[in-house]
Amino acid sequence: MNDSRFKKLGTAAEVVDAVGGTFKAAEIAECKPPAISNAIARGRLPSPTFLIFDAELAERGFKAPPELWGIRSPRRKRR
Repeated sequence: MNDSRFKKLGTAAEVVDAVGGTFKAAEIAECKPPAISNAIARGRLPSPTFLIFDAELAERGFKAPPELWGIRSPRRKRR
């Protein structure tokens, strides 16, 4: 998959800003705003919300690494 058309985000705060802020992110994640604020402070979003946010970000032209949710990316094979 070619991700070059997406703007890459590097922090939990950038993810939250990209979807419209703390209250909108809480609505998307089906949680309360303090949970999102706490996630920003930790620098890690709740892992069960990865697919939800990934889809929302893609619709908005953004991409974020799964590590922001505490999910490891697969290792790239060396050639």
